[in-house]
Amino acid sequence: MILHRSIMAFPALMVVAIPAAAADLTFTNGSGTTTTFYGQLNPTFQGVDDGDETYEKLVDNGNSVSRIGIWIDGTLWGNTARFNFETSLGVASTSETNQVDDPPWLDWLRTDIRKLEVVYSGDFGAVWAGQGSMATDGVSEVDNSGTSVVGYSSLSDTAGSFIFRDGAALSSTTIGDVFKNFDGTRRFRLRYDTPDLSGFVVSAAAGYDVLSETDDADYYDTALRYGYKDDTFSFNAAIGYSFKDDQGKTTEQVMASASATHVPTGLNLTVATGEQLSDGGQYLYTKIGWGGDVVGFGKTSVSADLYSGSDFSVLGSESSSWGVQAVQQFAEQGLEAYLGYREYAYDGVPSVDYQDIGAVLFGARWKF
Repeated sequence: MILHRSIMAFPALMVVAIPAAAADLTFTNGSGTTTTFYGQLNPTFQGVDDGDETYEKLVDNGNSVSRIGIWIDGTLWGNTARFNFETSLGVASTSETNQVDDPPWLDWLRTDIRKLEVVYSGDFGAVWAGQGSMATDGVSEVDNSGTSVVGYSSLSDTAGSFIFRDGAALSSTTIGDVFKNFDGTRRFRLRYDTPDLSGFVVSAAAGYDVLSETDDADYYDTALRYGYKDDTFSFNAAIGYSFKDDQGKTTEQVMASASATHVPTGLNLTVATGEQLSDGGQYLYTKIGWGGDVVGFGKTSVSADLYSGSDFSVLGSESSSWGVQAVQQFAEQGLEAYLGYREYAYDGVPSVDYQDIGAVLFGARWKF
């Protein structure tokens, strides 16, 4: 029923949501320093069926939250120096809503600060300092399908706080507890990236969480990325390792992903995998897709994916999900309209029979 209503309302949403094209927001002063303002708005309808009740809400899309930011670019000692500030808007997102909690629609917190950093780069590579991406941020999420705005390897972004029902009763297990991709995140860190070496870039970072008052852990990670493109194939891949030291309690994770596109046909394949070495839990994510020109105003992308995980929360448990996604670009307006549906199943826990959860998202992302 949720999916049916979403499909019926989708064309109306596209008509209402298409804004005028954004103006050029880059400004240059007399010394050659440029300032660029940017951002995106990504409201979405979220509908969730937990097997017993249905929940519907207009929220922010947790797959790619609404945000604003600024880049300031200049030169220092013959190399490039950059400053970046970026924050989400604090709008309640699809990853925060569930059957019990009703988060305020707008509640900006300091944890919504995404980036506050300086970058110094040249022939030696790049040094990053401040709040921003650790080395493994994005390593599990290489995805060239064109549909990641509505579905990718981070399955919890769609409905991660929703609680599985054991029969008709709510359990204590959420989607986010048992569907993980082990991707890196943002911390207050020092990071170094090597120069591009025939398509390869190595990164390493060390940092800690300055935005949370309860996280005293130290974080370390390293990653290797590769990119290649010609007239026939486009290929990107990444592999990483992360280490967390929380006052003597350590957590180790490995993760990797790759995405390949056959340029002439638009067919693409994405794969991601990862494992938590200390406490268990592993997964495999696969997505097949196609992207091309169906209409004259922008690229059309469609995809389907599968997720298979095991040993999350309980040894011997199984986490499985399937999803389908569609994205239509409106190139002149900087807009992407999307529709996606996903089902989550968690099984293999003794004496428990969890009901499946279905979730639909449809909305539009406008970048400026």
